[in-house]
Amino acid sequence: MKIVIIGAGEVGFHLAKSLSELDYDISVIDIDPIKCAKANEHLDVSVIQGNGSDLEILKQANVQEADYVMCITNKDETNLISALQSHSLGGKKIVARLRDFDYDQNGNAMFPERFGVDIVIHPEKTLANEIIRLVRHPYADKFYEFEGGKAVLFSKKITYKSTIVGMTIAEFHESCKDFKSLVVSVVRNEKVLIPPSTFKFEPDDSVYFFIKKGNLDKLLNRLGIEESSSKRIMIAGASKIGRLVAKELEKEMSVRLVESNKEKASQVATLMESAMILNADATDIEFLKSENISEIDSYIAVTEDQQLNLLGGIIAKQLKAKNSIIHVTNPDFVRNMSDLGIGSIISKNTTTVNTILKDIRIDHKENVIQMFSTLNMEAIQINAKSNSKAVRLPIANLNLPNGCIIALVNHNGHLVIPSGDHQILDDDSVLIFCNPSMVKEITKIFEQE
Repeated sequence: MKIVIIGAGEVGFHLAKSLSELDYDISVIDIDPIKCAKANEHLDVSVIQGNGSDLEILKQANVQEADYVMCITNKDETNLISALQSHSLGGKKIVARLRDFDYDQNGNAMFPERFGVDIVIHPEKTLANEIIRLVRHPYADKFYEFEGGKAVLFSKKITYKSTIVGMTIAEFHESCKDFKSLVVSVVRNEKVLIPPSTFKFEPDDSVYFFIKKGNLDKLLNRLGIEESSSKRIMIAGASKIGRLVAKELEKEMSVRLVESNKEKASQVATLMESAMILNADATDIEFLKSENISEIDSYIAVTEDQQLNLLGGIIAKQLKAKNSIIHVTNPDFVRNMSDLGIGSIISKNTTTVNTILKDIRIDHKENVIQMFSTLNMEAIQINAKSNSKAVRLPIANLNLPNGCIIALVNHNGHLVIPSGDHQILDDDSVLIFCNPSMVKEITKIFEQE
């Protein structure tokens, strides 16, 4: 498959890296010689220095033969012009990263008729939604929903005080007699593990639990996690992400948005209904103490400076804020900083890359519904076909790849976390967690023979 990526910034670079690992034919275009040199040095891709909206440069990249053209520079206008030019040359599917939401709101028919864009990616909006989910579930470091919110996957870093430290997974499940859950993955010392039943929990393990939403409170109680909800929120930075989060959460929580730029703070104040806008430095310790930071349920650092966000998260942790959510621009930081215990580390660039990869996989009918880049794992959803191996044998006898976990079976709306003796039926929808390399092998088990 031929893919052309216009823009070699953080998103373009990491997208090219991920796609090249899948053996796609990748060409990268950027006008910046430094970004081109970095891509040339670190990636197995074809790199072209030039303007991604220039027809001759696009022809040089063979856009006319491209299955996908990714227009993901930092400028909306460049992305739109590049999309239009690529579409005119015959690029099959055009993806555009846009920061301005107004292009496709109010029933505006600009896409694809005018610019040839097939898929629009809004990084800030996508990340804001992720932050909002974490705020609403403050006990979790990561939180994902499945089956319309009827089942959830969340991660939690356990401490030496945890009720499950020293227990094996088998012992943990045995102690949960009135509900069923799964331990999908554990991150220990930066290593991702798919643990066997004999695995013993240790302090500082980041554990990914899967459970039906109706039993979530029981699981939290078993883990010794107090049921809590966020009521008091502090957002550092009136960035687009900060404004989106504040606008959504002010409807249900007490929100304080801190912005160091006085003029920007004044402008943002006119956009909010009940959120309090404070003109101050969100890393100023005395200011944070005066705002009773220790009573804040969620401190959200989303300024345009990732170092400032990390510093703010560290200070908030030291001053006893209950929970921190920290935005970084470099996707590599998500994996490397997550184990520091200062809060949830998230990146709009990681989110953007995952969204684009998921769209490509869905387009090729690979059943992926969620990607977990830091775990090298994804969730796929497959309907079991009649006469397939999946409907003839119990789950334990399907010879699934090692590390593949069947997490949920949906039979006509009835959700079951299955045991090994469970029998999947014709047209059941099955949720599976697995390594991306396993998808084709798993899919064969569910297809008609």
